[in-house]
Amino acid sequence: MIRSLTAATSAALVLASLAHAEMPASYSHLIYARQNFAANPGGAYNLPGNYFNSGDTPALNDLGQVTFKLSVTTGAFQSIWFGEPNMGGTAAVGGIVYNSANDAFLGSTSLNEQSRCVWDTTFTSQNGVYLYTRSSGVGGFFFNRPLGASGWSSPQINNNGLVGFRANFAGSGQAWVNHNSMTNITSFHASEVGVDSTSPYSFLFTPSFNNANQIAGKVRRGGAGQTGESQPDEIRVFNADGSSILIAQDRDANPSSPYARFDNSVSLRDDGWVAFTTNLFPFSAGGRAVVLSNGATSITIAQTTAPGTQVSNIESFAPAANNNGLVAFRAFDTSNLRAVWVGDGTALMRIATEHDILPIDLGSARIDQNDSSPVFGGGVSINNNGDVAFNAALTPPENNQIEWGTGTFVARAHFPVPACPGDANGDRSVGLADIAMIIQQWGQTVPVGTGGDVNADGAVGLPDIAVVIQNWALECPPLR
Repeated sequence: MIRSLTAATSAALVLASLAHAEMPASYSHLIYARQNFAANPGGAYNLPGNYFNSGDTPALNDLGQVTFKLSVTTGAFQSIWFGEPNMGGTAAVGGIVYNSANDAFLGSTSLNEQSRCVWDTTFTSQNGVYLYTRSSGVGGFFFNRPLGASGWSSPQINNNGLVGFRANFAGSGQAWVNHNSMTNITSFHASEVGVDSTSPYSFLFTPSFNNANQIAGKVRRGGAGQTGESQPDEIRVFNADGSSILIAQDRDANPSSPYARFDNSVSLRDDGWVAFTTNLFPFSAGGRAVVLSNGATSITIAQTTAPGTQVSNIESFAPAANNNGLVAFRAFDTSNLRAVWVGDGTALMRIATEHDILPIDLGSARIDQNDSSPVFGGGVSINNNGDVAFNAALTPPENNQIEWGTGTFVARAHFPVPACPGDANGDRSVGLADIAMIIQQWGQTVPVGTGGDVNADGAVGLPDIAVVIQNWALECPPLR
């Protein structure tokens, strides 16, 4: 539904008739790993028993590779897991690639398209940001800049090899920065007033870093110590020179804003669009929504009070946006079941729902718990192919009192088959091979649109040759 935002309709969100990426036609699910106690039935998959990721969001890149952090119940160390599809894409292969020193704490992971994974490490002899590269198979200390930093939360590595994160300066405050390990230069995007006395921000929430070397997030305006919820909040995109673009304001910052408050985490696309979750004003009429905005135009991905809505409550985990118009998030459906969703502002599709049966290493499993605990753990990730990574608790389909642990899945997007006129042999390329197939089936009656019948009249002959010649050398996108 598209509605204009006016002062009289403050509960509505600005939408626009923009061109969106095509929604997937369907999803299939591939299990990457399954965490479980070693003593439980079924054991674990692609990792040892007794290792758990404590609900951390799995990182996912366009290659279908996944990373996440693990803790082990039988030791004092923590670990990093890395996995990817096998050559045929029929199964995932992976395992633990890094173990910390005893008593160290590892943060969440980030993964770029060069198969490089970063995370923060504290409570060890060498605190800082750590790096694992698939090409070397080695993980270890990366950097601990900027000087004076004592914490490096939410590090994210982009395709340029830069790492954006929230640096903590003990006794002063925090700053959003990016570090270039090649030049050893750290750029400050935004700082709290305790770090920079000229800053208008009293608190910086969890950042999101993109391939344009920008950082986005929720900022709270105010002086030193003014960090209460009544302070004005904004969502901004910051460049490395400290300049910024305003995306949205809450009503403490702008009394005419449709947004009563924002959740603490956002997702930044490479083109500067930001996905965020918000309580609308008034909440009784507007409810909660997932919004995608560039500051000038805002698209409602999902809203709990919209007519015909499929969602009843949007959970407080960061939405995940890709560069092709899709946003994934967690929310309850109208039957009060938890689910993972993807939408583009015109359509909404559920990827996995509580009680669904999914294929796993043991055969089939149900997304379920043996009690009332949430069935999904952590947030979700989405890549530019539309694939979505998530964690789900698993039980046998017929007995939810047996624990099969928690599975890390990638829901793989399948899009409608794009037409490829003149392609008789199905190789997504038009040329001599298609002429050969038409000649092979010359004069035959075949099912409409199959084989050499490229003009879809049910017969193979000269009209099909004409279609091939008309589309000669056409290269069509591969099927996925």
